[in-house]
Amino acid sequence: MFDSFARLARKALCTQLAVLAAVTAVVAAGPAQADTYPDKPIRMVVSYPAGGGIDAIARLLAQAMSTELKQSVVVENKGGAAGMIGTESVVRARADGYTVLVAGNPELTVNPVLYRDTRYDVTRDLVPLVLIAESPNIIAAHPSVQGTLKDVVARAKSGSPLSVGAPGTGSTHQLALEILKARTGADLIHVPYKGAGPAVSDALGGQVQMVIAGLPPLLPQIRTGKLRGLAVTQLTRTPLAPEIPTVGEVLGPDGNDVIATTWYGLLAPAGTPVEAIKKLQDAALVVLGKPEIRAKLAEMGTDAVGLAGEGFAARIKKELERNGALVREFGVRVN
Repeated sequence: MFDSFARLARKALCTQLAVLAAVTAVVAAGPAQADTYPDKPIRMVVSYPAGGGIDAIARLLAQAMSTELKQSVVVENKGGAAGMIGTESVVRARADGYTVLVAGNPELTVNPVLYRDTRYDVTRDLVPLVLIAESPNIIAAHPSVQGTLKDVVARAKSGSPLSVGAPGTGSTHQLALEILKARTGADLIHVPYKGAGPAVSDALGGQVQMVIAGLPPLLPQIRTGKLRGLAVTQLTRTPLAPEIPTVGEVLGPDGNDVIATTWYGLLAPAGTPVEAIKKLQDAALVVLGKPEIRAKLAEMGTDAVGLAGEGFAARIKKELERNGALVREFGVRVN
């Protein structure tokens, strides 16, 4: 009887030890996983096709972050639907730290107020990591289109409509164009493209007479005389291209509302582990603090920013409110 009791006692003790070991393993798993992250390649989704300014910026960031994280960061282009296809794919991705998004403010702060059927909520479905860089948009023209922006507007008001290519429907570029049309009465025909690259390419070939896009893809073409820079869509001239006037300078009060910069941010799906968010943010901030990276971004026509976490989230919230007000004022809607 004593032996039977002893066997039962030993069995109970073994069971308790097994449970304790299992609990200890679970508790220890969190820090262990945090210590090993990232232990496989990270997928960086770009919400536009290859060849545009956002693609070049993402590839520069991915390469440099790979060095900091000691793990490959692989760029994957998913363009279409004004950046919404790529953005939604990240929203639906597993929130494990191995999928991140490089997106611009069109799909983050314009589409949600311009499209009624946007299938994601930026403030709920995404975690802002770092605001990477920002640049003004430029209104440029094919060399066959002569004169200043004021001349172009006058021509478009007098029965000679002009086609204007822009990245996406529901972008900051389209919003700026719609405000310009509303303020001046110019007949400017919006021609949407899947990204800045195709829009600039068609402007170079004369398939569209004008183009509005970010500085990175346009500045090299303006510098070589293949396109003419007419105006920047911000209140002050940009030091990256000080020779190009603002819309307000050229058009006066009618141009003061035509303000639309393009910025590029790094985000992750909501629910991404805090440890992964911290490592991704830290790596991106280190990269953006390097003089050689800042210089390369300047060469592309954009300024490094490096605004992280809550600051970036506040910027998104503020722009959503502003753009919503503009859409209501000018009655701009896509669907």
